[in-house]
Amino acid sequence: MTQQHGAAETELTVVVPTYNESGNIAEMVSRLDATLAGISWELIFVDDSSADGTADIVREIAREDRRVRLISRHNRRGLASAVVEGALAAAADVVAVMDGDLQHDESVLPGMFRRVQDGEAELISASRFLSEDGADGLSSDTRVAISNNGIKLSNFIFNLDMTDPLTGFFVVRRDVVQRALPELSELGFKVMMDLIISAHPRPSVIEVPFKFRKRQHGESKLDNRVMYDFFLFFIEKKISSILPLPARFLSFAFINSIGILVHLAVLFPILALFGDANSGSFVNAQLIATIVAMAFNYTVNNMVTYSDRQLKGAKFYVGFVVFAVLCSAGVLGNVGVATLLHEDYPTLSIAIPATAGALITVVWNYVATNAFVWGRSKYPSVFGRRRKGAPA
Repeated sequence: MTQQHGAAETELTVVVPTYNESGNIAEMVSRLDATLAGISWELIFVDDSSADGTADIVREIAREDRRVRLISRHNRRGLASAVVEGALAAAADVVAVMDGDLQHDESVLPGMFRRVQDGEAELISASRFLSEDGADGLSSDTRVAISNNGIKLSNFIFNLDMTDPLTGFFVVRRDVVQRALPELSELGFKVMMDLIISAHPRPSVIEVPFKFRKRQHGESKLDNRVMYDFFLFFIEKKISSILPLPARFLSFAFINSIGILVHLAVLFPILALFGDANSGSFVNAQLIATIVAMAFNYTVNNMVTYSDRQLKGAKFYVGFVVFAVLCSAGVLGNVGVATLLHEDYPTLSIAIPATAGALITVVWNYVATNAFVWGRSKYPSVFGRRRKGAPA
């Protein structure tokens, strides 16, 4: 391995987001060292608090090879933000993005770099579907189906014409990232596609074939949430010009809207059990339904909206108590508004005051719980410091 390079101007920065990729780090550095001969390059690993010592291995290599750098993130997770942070820290004007699992064939990287450097395109995308066996590394029929459906939807919804808009292997000019930065999603669904549709004007794009290898170490980052993430990404992008709302809030609001249905599903049977809808019965039924819906909202948001900050074990139950305390003002507002509407407008369907009361809590719940239940450094954590290696 060539050591202590530093005199030549850096031509290419390779950004590799990592999470529990300790078994791949040395091999990736070795492969890039052989493949990028004749190119002045640097390699930035952006690690999201891996529990398997990935960051320590990168540091050990970086002590001997100055081309290798580490961004070690605490209390932050997500592929898109990792790529953006790495790209903004790049010394080169041309940035390559690769996964840390060795599935991306680095042999095509020099050609991709040269085409961007020569101005042939602002972004060169490596497609798994331009060669007959390019997608063999997809581990299951489910992943193949998700990829195929995602490609069709992406091209249709975002006016693209690409064989693989969901690839995570591409080379791009750093100024494209800077152009896209104001409109990039926080969701981290597929960062290359987000860069293309968020940059104004859109960058010129060329696709090249590559073979997607089978995974050697680590585990797939693809899970059953990918289509839900795509749905949120689509909504966020489509309404951003009218109402710029972050994907996390959209997820929270969407789950809370389902919580309203849960609320109503509890409310009506209780009223039927009481036998009428007089004021006292309604107050009791509304309160019970509110508590059940609150438990639903907390549990599902913990699993989905805040999957990167998910509370488990004893912290889950402590988190629910904190959630309930913070939402108590919203609960009082919920019950108060719903009861007032029911008493003043008794001819209205019960669903109307019940829904109005439930909606009162959505914004308050999001702001309060985002800060103090699943919060970040701007606010004090109710749980203190996380254990070493715990997901941020």
